[in-house]
Amino acid sequence: MFEKKEYIVNSNLGICIVEKITKLVVGRESQMEYYVLRSATDKNKKAYIPVEHHETVLRHPMTETQAKEMIEKMPINTNDREGDRQITLGEAKEWLDCAEPEKWAKAAVLFLLHGEEYDAQLKETLCKIWENFQGELAYVLKKNKEEVRRMMENRIK
Repeated sequence: MFEKKEYIVNSNLGICIVEKITKLVVGRESQMEYYVLRSATDKNKKAYIPVEHHETVLRHPMTETQAKEMIEKMPINTNDREGDRQITLGEAKEWLDCAEPEKWAKAAVLFLLHGEEYDAQLKETLCKIWENFQGELAYVLKKNKEEVRRMMENRIK
């Protein structure tokens, strides 16, 4: 269970804070506990996620060491390899939903290198993953999103 004021990663919001844990009425009489999550990157975005039996992924953010290692593992000169551009919309949605940092990193690379080559839906999904990943890296590394973008772009070009 996560605690109030704890930063976590949500597969839909990216990095967010547990604003509170509250009970909401479900059905006529039963109550369920919900996390009230607020996006750390967009204060207007909020989500209510059941504490138990939620379908969205909730996890602790990467550590600083993990984030640095993730960036170091970024592929270099991937635009030379045609196979690296292949991804389906279904795969991208699975990567978004699973919230695994390694898959988010790969999606970020695809978006940054080849985003303009994909159809609108695929591009939108990869962009969402990139935004979530970028927000998590910015939080963990204590940098702003623009600094993270430059770090990633310098690493993959």
